[in-house]
Amino acid sequence: MGMDLDSGLPYTADSSDLWSRGFRDYSNFELKPNHRDRPVWVCPDGYLILEMFTNVSKQALDLISTIAEPICRPDLLHEYQITVFSLYAAVSVGLLADDLIRNLDKFSKNIFPKALEQLIIRAAKSFGQVKLVLRDNKYYIESKDKSELDYLLRNEKIRSARIMSDLWTSESFGNEGKFEDSKLFEALEDNETTNLFEGYMKAETAPAPTNDTLSFYDKLNETAKFSVYSFELQQEKVEEVKREALETMHLPLVIEYDFRKDRKNASLDCIVKSNTKIRYYQERALCRMFSNGRARSGIIVLPCGAGKTLTGIIAACTISKSVLVLTTSAVAVEQWIKQFLDYTNISTNKLLALTSDCKSDIWPIESSGVLISTYTMMTYSRKHSEMTERIMRQIRERDWGLLVFDEVQFAPAPAFRRINDNVRSHCKLGLTATLVREDDLIRDLQWIIGPKLYEANWLELQEQGYLAKVLCQEVWCPMTAPFYKEYLKSQHAKQRKLWSCNPVKLAVCEYLIRYHEARGDKLIVFSDVVFALLHMARSCARPFIYGKVSATERIAILTKFKNSNDFNTIFLSKVGDNALDIPCANVVIQISFNFASRRQEAQRLGRILRPKPKADSRGFNAFFYSLVSKDTQEMVYSDKRQQFIIDQGYSYNVISCNEFPIETMDLIYNNANVREELLLHILSSPEDLDEDDEEDQIMANEQTPVIRQRMEGLVGLTGGMPVVNQERPSKQAKLNSMHPLFRRFIQGKL
Repeated sequence: MGMDLDSGLPYTADSSDLWSRGFRDYSNFELKPNHRDRPVWVCPDGYLILEMFTNVSKQALDLISTIAEPICRPDLLHEYQITVFSLYAAVSVGLLADDLIRNLDKFSKNIFPKALEQLIIRAAKSFGQVKLVLRDNKYYIESKDKSELDYLLRNEKIRSARIMSDLWTSESFGNEGKFEDSKLFEALEDNETTNLFEGYMKAETAPAPTNDTLSFYDKLNETAKFSVYSFELQQEKVEEVKREALETMHLPLVIEYDFRKDRKNASLDCIVKSNTKIRYYQERALCRMFSNGRARSGIIVLPCGAGKTLTGIIAACTISKSVLVLTTSAVAVEQWIKQFLDYTNISTNKLLALTSDCKSDIWPIESSGVLISTYTMMTYSRKHSEMTERIMRQIRERDWGLLVFDEVQFAPAPAFRRINDNVRSHCKLGLTATLVREDDLIRDLQWIIGPKLYEANWLELQEQGYLAKVLCQEVWCPMTAPFYKEYLKSQHAKQRKLWSCNPVKLAVCEYLIRYHEARGDKLIVFSDVVFALLHMARSCARPFIYGKVSATERIAILTKFKNSNDFNTIFLSKVGDNALDIPCANVVIQISFNFASRRQEAQRLGRILRPKPKADSRGFNAFFYSLVSKDTQEMVYSDKRQQFIIDQGYSYNVISCNEFPIETMDLIYNNANVREELLLHILSSPEDLDEDDEEDQIMANEQTPVIRQRMEGLVGLTGGMPVVNQERPSKQAKLNSMHPLFRRFIQGKL
């Protein structure tokens, strides 16, 4: 039955929650005789402190990373928290509670706390008892134990979500929908999973099962049947049922897909090319997903540049059923298509894109393929064109083998909650580098997608050469007297423009651009405040991309940036934070940012994390500069933003702008007239934040209004407020307002 209502373990853990733990008195810990040789402090509340300098630290790390969520991972001391969700993920991959406790006790310095042992047993005992399955385009909750369904149906919300049918009787909740299923021996499935990715490691594709193997399974099925009880759910209430089962009934639903036995849905003719090699951490992540021969829904967390896209592609090829990939922008859609063509043998007629500019009917329902689209495309609520309505109907009418959420941290946003109502999928995979939000919605991913299956260690990948070695520096730039005087008496929106356009900061940025371009580096300059972005990009005669720039222009600029030796700096607004593949970039300069967003800081660092061939005398081959106006609110935001990066083991060097010889150089922003004009321009500008307006004008032509999503206040900007939909006229003829640099760059054929 479900576990006790108060398990004593948190659902999730985050470094920002550490302050709420308060003081803990562990003076009564009883140490083991050989505690110096053991690497783990095990606390009664599930908090684990791992010493990384013992002989068995590596073995302990393998265990702890399976059962707990990382809090902080510097070089020598790691901190983890056992949570309800991490236990769920561990049990779902076959780890028993008794084995978990016994193995953790082997590494513990102190006598294993009895309180924690009871918490783990109570929290884990009901995992895996009830499953949520998709069959014939309908969702069912099923269990081998009828009493588990009776227990769930005591909940009014779950009971109201049930669909009644002729098979049901009103006298009993759980005895309806009885059917026969087959059970394979776990040992056979485990052996099958062990070899699942071995072919990729050897640059070969996984062998198809032989007829003898299939016939053996068929014989096994005939002799190993058991009864399973089930009831059907209303499609639109599936997410609510998953949440109620977990939070109220404490009986989480297992979401697995036995894709090998799915003979109803057409198989996908798509295998990984023989020259594709999977890295060890990608193999670990995928083995967690396919640990018992079935596909398990969940989330894989890999650093930017570590191969998240390839991981998703291999998962799609392994399941070999129809795949729907959702990402953040039309540019990211093109990148996914390119990656599928680079890494697999899929035919182009089976690989389709669905964006506002690219629409076509998908393959017949008896066939299969890969469809790549955007979050906003799937959730656009205005009236569609006839063609788009037809495509959306085709999407809703079929069972999808795999639904991939790229940049999954956006999935809990209120605007995207309808995706699971529109798309029925057997398995869901979330991919991200930054599983953080500045609100509590990140927790909702547990019932939207599934538990976190794997999270890579950034420093470990850096040491192994899979990530660049980055020097992170925070540069303090004092404001000039006229700017600071206006800052002290202005409202917040104007203050933000003033600290973003601080002439000293812009002069430092200009110096760094010249310095790194002379070295032959590739630079990205980020600015959330479009006012600052446009002013500096135009002053320095460098190309820029922000929300009003079309997808065609973006692709043209990015292509030239990647391929041209005399095109070494681009300015990006927040539209460049996610799902952009710019492997050549090795320098990021940040002149303004989205308040205290840890996710954005990590995403921008991720733009330069791909391995680089050369390093400086100190061993660094990538450089991250965050320019901050001294003695302003920006310093407070900057400190909070860095927490996620620091938790991964990185450090920031704080330096003064005096380290750079900006006063002795002929820089644009050293000119007194330029500074005075800039200040007057800011003071005469509208009293708003001048936020970048990233719009995907879905299904809208130039005459129809466009829905603008706007979040109110600071909390809204960090993901903590519901989205407000506003209607406004769509923009006319963007080319008329195109910067001359765009016209010059796009004239050259890509």
